[in-house]
Amino acid sequence: MSIERNFDVPFVAAMALREKQIQQNYRPLIAVHKWFARRPGTLFRALTLAEFLDNPVTETYFGAHDFAGKSIADPFMGGGTPVIEANRLGCDVHGFDINPMSTWIVCEEIRHIDISAYKRAAAQIVIDLRKERVARTSAVEVRGFSGDRRS
Repeated sequence: MSIERNFDVPFVAAMALREKQIQQNYRPLIAVHKWFARRPGTLFRALTLAEFLDNPVTETYFGAHDFAGKSIADPFMGGGTPVIEANRLGCDVHGFDINPMSTWIVCEEIRHIDISAYKRAAAQIVIDLRKERVARTSAVEVRGFSGDRRS
C-alpha cells in the first residue's frame, strides 16, 4: 500500500481538530515553547504511519511503533512538529532552519534527559530556595484601573 491509500483524511482531520482544541494539555512537549502557526502533531504522526506501514492509519494510529533506520528530514522545521513526531515514532530525524532559535528549541525538545539528574537538580533548587527568601513584598494597598487608558 502507499500513503495515498493509507492516509484517511476524515480520521486525521477529526484527530487534528481535537488536538488543536486541547493543545496545551494534549501536547505538553510541543507546548514547551510557543511557536508561530504550530501544526498538529496528529497530522505528522498519521503521515509518517501512512508512509512507512502497509495498513490504513485508522488501524495503526494508536499502536506502538519503532521506525529505527527510517529517516525524516525537515529542511524548514520552524517549531519542529514533524521532527518531534517522527522522533517519537523512532525515526532518525534531521531538522534544519535558518533561525538559530528554532534549531535550538527543537534540539532541546527532543534531547534525551537524564531523569535522575533532573530530579536531583530540582531537589537542590528547592533546598536552595528554602534557605533564603528570594523576594519579599507587602501590599498595603492594591490599586487598579478600569476604562480607557489612552494617552
